[in-house]
Amino acid sequence: MIRVIPAVDISRGKCVRLKRGRIDDATIYYNDPLEAAKRWEGEGADLLHVIDLDAATGVGENISAIKRIIKEVNIPVQVGGGIRSLERAEDYVRSGAERVIFGTAALELRTIREALNAFGPDKVMVAVDHFMGRVAIKGWKDLLELDAEVLCRRLVEAGVAKIMMTSIERDGMLRGPSLEYSLRVVSSVPAEFYLAGGFSSIEDIMLLKETKVAGVIVGRALYEGTIDLRRAREVLSDVK
Repeated sequence: MIRVIPAVDISRGKCVRLKRGRIDDATIYYNDPLEAAKRWEGEGADLLHVIDLDAATGVGENISAIKRIIKEVNIPVQVGGGIRSLERAEDYVRSGAERVIFGTAALELRTIREALNAFGPDKVMVAVDHFMGRVAIKGWKDLLELDAEVLCRRLVEAGVAKIMMTSIERDGMLRGPSLEYSLRVVSSVPAEFYLAGGFSSIEDIMLLKETKVAGVIVGRALYEGTIDLRRAREVLSDVK
């Protein structure tokens, strides 16, 4: 079954969604992110994807809000955004996070290897964000001359088992996903992949039904109601 994982993105203490990662183009959906987390838990989510946007972009942090979500919900929570050191990752794991997500730190394989050794491959995910195949880092502010597929292969060689790929050009736009590049990587790199960026309907997710994709991270489409979480889980329950 393809997992549909709701995203709870936090900036300045509020649950927001961005368009193409632009922090100055944020829509506030909940003043208290815990309300969003509780909503998706109530609608059947079996995992939450919680991101500290301020830590990712280097303008602040929302650690206490994230720890509160981990404590107050009864489903697993994977956490990302600004996790660039073993110490920050360890803090979240000790607080009960199901998994920590490294982004920019993926370029420093030593940190990734340390995390894998400390927590094991099930507790570590790496986010490979890309724009038309080029890797983006530091909250998508910097675009590198590095191919995302090359980075994914390096990560797998280092022991990474779970990779999240976000197609930046479609993220938050509700225009459907850009899948050609990502699915090429999924088919050729031996890892468990989760995709994000632009999924706006159940039909979009169904495009993945004959691929190796394990799940999708969905944000704005859930908050705007173009994807109903209960219905999506029902439809996808028979999809392998």
